[in-house]
Amino acid sequence: DRDVLVLVPEIGLTHQLVLRTRQRFGSLVAVLHSGLTPGERWAAWRRIRARAARVVIGARSAIFAPTTRLGLVVVDEEHDAAYKQEDGIRYNARDLAVVRARLAGGVAVLSSATPSAESFHAAGTGRHRLLELRDRPDARPLPAVDIVDLRGRVSRLDGPEILSPDLRTAIGETLARREQVLVFLNRRGFSRCLQCPACGTPVTCPQCTVSLTWHRATGALVCHHCHHHRPPPASCPTCGAAEMIPFGIGTEQVETLVRAAYPNARIARLDRDAAQRAGVQARVLADWHAGNLDVLIGTQMVSKGHDVPGVTLVAVLLADSSLNIPDFRAAERTMQLLLQVAGRAGRGREPGRVIVQSFRPDHPSIAAAREHDYATFMAAELTRREELGYPPFTRFVAVRFEGRDERRVVRAAETLGRTLSNRARELHLPSEAVLGPAPAPIERVRGRYRWQLLLRATAPGALRALARTAASDARAHRARDLRIVIDVDPYSM
Repeated sequence: DRDVLVLVPEIGLTHQLVLRTRQRFGSLVAVLHSGLTPGERWAAWRRIRARAARVVIGARSAIFAPTTRLGLVVVDEEHDAAYKQEDGIRYNARDLAVVRARLAGGVAVLSSATPSAESFHAAGTGRHRLLELRDRPDARPLPAVDIVDLRGRVSRLDGPEILSPDLRTAIGETLARREQVLVFLNRRGFSRCLQCPACGTPVTCPQCTVSLTWHRATGALVCHHCHHHRPPPASCPTCGAAEMIPFGIGTEQVETLVRAAYPNARIARLDRDAAQRAGVQARVLADWHAGNLDVLIGTQMVSKGHDVPGVTLVAVLLADSSLNIPDFRAAERTMQLLLQVAGRAGRGREPGRVIVQSFRPDHPSIAAAREHDYATFMAAELTRREELGYPPFTRFVAVRFEGRDERRVVRAAETLGRTLSNRARELHLPSEAVLGPAPAPIERVRGRYRWQLLLRATAPGALRALARTAASDARAHRARDLRIVIDVDPYSM
C-alpha cells in the first residue's frame, strides 16, 4: 500500500515507459513533467495527492511529486547529467531521490548500464548496494563493435570523411536486409561555424564568446546559448573576403549526405532543432519504433532508453568529440554515451553491430565501448580521480559571478576569493581548497561576463563551513547588475 516514483532523464523517454506501465497498472499511473500544460500538471498533482494515482512517471522535476506514502523511487539512467538542475533552485534529482526514499523509509533504485562514478564508488564503499544484471533479456548477445580509425582520412575543408567506406558498405548491407540503422552524432546544425578561409575569422555571437552554428535548413547562424539568430554575411566582416566556408559537422549535414547516398531509404533526423516543431518528436519516435524508418539520424536524444527491435546497426560518427571538452568528467561521459548508444543495436531477434569512427581509437573510453567493458574503465577512472583529488573523493562547490560590467565582476570575485582563502586557513584546509578566481570556460553568455571560484575539500563539514562563508559574503556583494550563484556538486565547471 505504498506509492512509486519513476524518473527518466528526458521527457522524450516518458512516452515508451508510460505506455508499458499503463498496460500493467492502468489508471493508477500519472505523468509529471514540464512539457504538460499547467492544467494537465495540476490535474496530475491532485490525483497523486489524493492517491488516485499510485505510480508517478516523470522527468527531473517529478522528484517533487506529492506522494504521501512513498515506498520506491526508481531513477532510470541515473548517470545522466540531465538530472542536474542548474538554473533557479539547483538540485540533482538523483541525489534527492536517495534523500526522499530515506526520509520515507522506502527504497531508491539507481538504474544504469553505465553508472556514474559517484554511484559506483558509493556501491563499492558500502553506502549503496550493487545489483548486477550480467545478461541482456532473452540472452541476446551484445553487439559487435568495430572501430574505424579516422586519422589520416581528412579529405574536405569542413571535416573528416563523414561516412567512411566501411560504414557506407555496412549501411547498404543493413538496408538490403530491411533492417534499421541509427546514425549518431552529438552535434546539431549543419556545420559548427562559418569561417573565413583567408583570415581564419569565424562568425561569432555578439552576446556570447562562442561562434555561431550554421543551420542551413533555416538559412541562419544560431547561438546555442542565447539563441541569437542572424543571416550569414555576404563577405568576411574582418577582411572583406568574398566567401565564408562552413567548418565542422552537424546532424543536418549528415542527413543531407545519407539522403544522397541512399535515396530510396526512409530517413528522419531527431535533434533539439527538429523536436522544437510541434508533434515531430512523438511522430518520429513512433515511426522508428514501428519500423517505418530505415535510418534515424540523431543526437543524444536517441542514445538511451529506446527499445527498437529492428535496429541492427548503430553508427557513431565522431566518437571522440566529447573528449575535447575541458571537464574532468569528459572521459566518463564519452564512455557512457558510447556504451548507451551501442546498446540500441541488436535488441530484437537479429544480432547487432556497432561502427565507431574516431580520431583517438586507443583512448580508454573508446576501448571500453569496443569491449563493452564498463568495469575496467571505471576502476582506472576512479584511480585517476583519487590521485588528482576529483569527485567522488573530493567535494566541489562552484561560486559563480555574473554581470554586464566586467570590472565589477572581476573585483567581486577577487574580493570574495581573498575572504574564502582566509577562511580556508582558519579551517586548516590546504591552499588548493580555494581555486581562482578565473574566467568561466565560456566567459560571456547573453551579454553577461562570468567568473568563478572553485571550493574543494575531502571533509564535507569543512566544505559546508566554507560554502556558508561564501553565501554570507555573496549577499553582501550583490548589486543590481551582479549575480552570485553558489552551486554544490556542480556538473558544469
